[in-house]
Amino acid sequence: MRRHTAIGYLTMDIVINANHPTIEQHLTSISHYGNFYHNLFASLAVPDYPPVADLLRTQHHLASGMWLIVSPVYWQATHNDAMIIACGNDLTLPEKESRLWFEALREFLAQENIQLYYHDAFTWLLQCDGQPTIKAKPVSTLKHQSLMVELQQLDRTLFWQRLITEIQMFFSSHALNKVRLDHPINGVWIWGGGELPSHSAAPLVSFDRKTMALASLLSTQVLLYHPTLRIPRQAVLLVDEVSDQELIQLQERFKQTSVRWYWNNMAYLTKPTHWVSRLLEKFK
Repeated sequence: MRRHTAIGYLTMDIVINANHPTIEQHLTSISHYGNFYHNLFASLAVPDYPPVADLLRTQHHLASGMWLIVSPVYWQATHNDAMIIACGNDLTLPEKESRLWFEALREFLAQENIQLYYHDAFTWLLQCDGQPTIKAKPVSTLKHQSLMVELQQLDRTLFWQRLITEIQMFFSSHALNKVRLDHPINGVWIWGGGELPSHSAAPLVSFDRKTMALASLLSTQVLLYHPTLRIPRQAVLLVDEVSDQELIQLQERFKQTSVRWYWNNMAYLTKPTHWVSRLLEKFK
């Protein structure tokens, strides 16, 4: 099932694994998840508990088993509550520094017989076979919200609550925080469990070869983008990186189409500008 805009015509999604270079005030902002993979699953109507870890595990050809996502965060805690203040791009975490945090956590978790695998600066994979099942919402959906209910529902054995608390104590006092210029990194959120759903019939269009393999894990209908390609209705276009010139070309091509543009740091809706195009969109 795909979403519709308020006025009723079908809308195309473009999901880009990059930050939008500028925040343009005239754009119509829409909700997003601050993460390329979560944005992608939401476009495929799997928004609440997306199995991001299993997708990345498969993409990296790692062994099957129980995998989760570890996201470094900055959170504030009081005597009876906690709240995630920053995660992802909010942390200003370059890859070099991220790998130092990753290595510190990998050594810390070795005593728990838990393995880590590095994906990117904000996304680390955790293999935890034999541990309790966890029910955790994606990190970006929890910012500036009370975590008490979320922590209580993680698992009945309290294994994950204990582990997250121990990591929080370890990170809070870590020497790496002494040289950080932005938010301290004083904890992690663990999420992204579950198994990949069956391949969707929704058409996925890959803007580049890098997203082609990813798309093939999710859809039975995968196409490689070309300026002359006739893109199916309700398609999702996946873009790993896009130059300024390529972005201008995409904007020009889809200027008469209703499009949701999902970036890692923002999302917005663009609508056909000419009333005839908008009418045709409505009745296609």
